[in-house]
Amino acid sequence: MRNVYATSIEALIGVLPVVLLLLLFNRFVLRVPLENARETFIGLALTVIGIVLFSNGLKIGLLPLGETVGINLPGHAPMWLVLAFAFVLGFGVTLAEPSLQALGEQIEELSAGIIPKRAMILTVALGIGLGVTMGVIKIIFQIPTSKILLPSLVLIAILMQFAPKAAVGIAFDAAGVTTGPVTVPTIIAMGVGIATALGGRDPLIDGFGLIALCLVGVTFTVLILGMIFKI
Repeated sequence: MRNVYATSIEALIGVLPVVLLLLLFNRFVLRVPLENARETFIGLALTVIGIVLFSNGLKIGLLPLGETVGINLPGHAPMWLVLAFAFVLGFGVTLAEPSLQALGEQIEELSAGIIPKRAMILTVALGIGLGVTMGVIKIIFQIPTSKILLPSLVLIAILMQFAPKAAVGIAFDAAGVTTGPVTVPTIIAMGVGIATALGGRDPLIDGFGLIALCLVGVTFTVLILGMIFKI
């Protein structure tokens, strides 16, 4: 119960100053009347409550579960199944990312329907799935992150020369989904769990770096999508 209280306070400290800043800026700088004030304040209250509940849910349920699965998976499954699970987890957890839904809608609207929302969402999810898989390979074989990251960035730099200009910006912005509140804790917890379970690995060195690889994976797949649709 004490942990729930502490997590709730942390969440409130994180979100309330932002809400207060927006309200004060609107009132004293923009001096614009707040339309639908009642609905706005109800929405803000729901946002605060939702973030508090979500933060506690992550800390109590999702993080421990991800780490438990990561710790137990290598000892109970062959390598191919571990890699398949990593891909499916990365792919699936991305579909639950709220920011990805908004991104997909915006891109579909701004591209006049050339890139459908569903295609964008599945492409980003594919990129994160590939990134998580590369990350697990890195952990299993103790490959330094730089030896995967640097060649991947070179490949992306080459693709950027052939991809449409609009696709480049979209690709890097889409990669920001990898820092979402659902994706990050789940993937990191699993990575740390696998690094802990295998032994001979330093969870601080081998367990981290997966998010960077996910970022690269998303950038790669979205650049390919842009080249296919010629946006």
